Amino acid sequence: MAEAKIEETACEDRISGLPDDLLVMILDLVPTKDAVATMFLSKRWLSIWTMVRRLEYKDSDDESKKSVWWFLNKSLQLHKAPVIDSFCMELGPQCPTSDDVDIGKWVAKAVDCLVDKLKIKLLWSAGPTRLPESLFSCEYLVELTLSGQILVDVPSSSSSYLPSLTDLQLNCVVYKDEDSLISFLSSCPILDFLTVKREKDDNVKKFTVKVPSLCDFWYSCDRDDDVVDHTDRCLVVDAPAMTNFRIADFTGASCNVEDMPCLELAQLYVESCHDDKFLTCFSSVLSLDMYLSDAMIMHCCNTTINFSRLLKLTIRPWGSDWLEPLLLLLGNSPKLKEFLVDYRYIYNREDLPFSWNQPSSVPECLSSQLEIFEWIEYGDRVEEEEFLTYILANSKCLKTATISVNADLDLEEQESIIEGLKDIPRVSTTCHLLIK
Repeated sequence: MAEAKIEETACEDRISGLPDDLLVMILDLVPTKDAVATMFLSKRWLSIWTMVRRLEYKDSDDESKKSVWWFLNKSLQLHKAPVIDSFCMELGPQCPTSDDVDIGKWVAKAVDCLVDKLKIKLLWSAGPTRLPESLFSCEYLVELTLSGQILVDVPSSSSSYLPSLTDLQLNCVVYKDEDSLISFLSSCPILDFLTVKREKDDNVKKFTVKVPSLCDFWYSCDRDDDVVDHTDRCLVVDAPAMTNFRIADFTGASCNVEDMPCLELAQLYVESCHDDKFLTCFSSVLSLDMYLSDAMIMHCCNTTINFSRLLKLTIRPWGSDWLEPLLLLLGNSPKLKEFLVDYRYIYNREDLPFSWNQPSSVPECLSSQLEIFEWIEYGDRVEEEEFLTYILANSKCLKTATISVNADLDLEEQESIIEGLKDIPRVSTTCHLLIK
């Protein structure tokens, strides 16, 4: 027993004998609470944790537990590191909302310590909180995430400048006004990735994203069931360097997008598009993923847009009869290689209109280009079988056809569908049929 204790002590001595910089690197790999707790190990460890460069404070999802705020406030008073690599503060409903909770004080400290990554999430019951102006002129900040009860109030003066910011996420925050939003984004000259999630009233009707450097944009807006008319809202995007564009907005708001010649991926999950030129902005895209809502179907029927670069198309039926506009879309996509039909997000698929009339001509992409076809949640309607038969009978270059049967059907129906699928003829002699 005595020998074991001596060996244990020797091991502890070897760890404690490591250089301070190495010990700090080790503590940066563990949760902040655990790093602070090492101060009780011995005098050698008393102040090592105060030099850690990664700080993370998160309230528990269990609202009955005490807020992490008290620990955050006390530990940051003792923290001495001149540089902070990343700082995360997530405060939940259990956090007190009195004057003693000074969020801005510790955000300012992180900025003064040349913070590289900053994440602030406030889910408390208090109103939106302003962050210090120094945040919006932080020279070294690369990644910034703001969520919840935060008031984005960026002065229009030239003092707002984030020269290193490449990654910005704005989740359900409130903006002082539209000018504040514009000032914020214009202060980010090399912004590459932007995520915006909006809900209810955030003080912005016209959400303008004019960022020449922006390559990746994710935008989502939740419907407010208490508001009948959402059409007074508008998204305006002017980002000529955009390569990835994703939008999920079922509020009925309009969307105006300038031409994006470098676009590689577009995901269009929208209920309506008031501008007839909406789809035109995506004519140069390589991969298009879209909900076929009633409004989108109407635009597909009325458009002659040539998707000359389109290689992959994913459609998610969500409105009236969609087959005719789909064929028009295929006819305008001469280089299409991959085509996917996804029924997963239809709740009342039997109520979805679906009629099929054999077209007089075959889209060029089917007869000479299409190599991969997939249908997710294939059902038991005659029209579905007729459409699938048409695809397989005219896709001469098809290499793989993958059919996933609707899992909501009973086992007997699924087995019957699977047997029927095996008998559908394929014009391509190299086509491999996969049935799931």
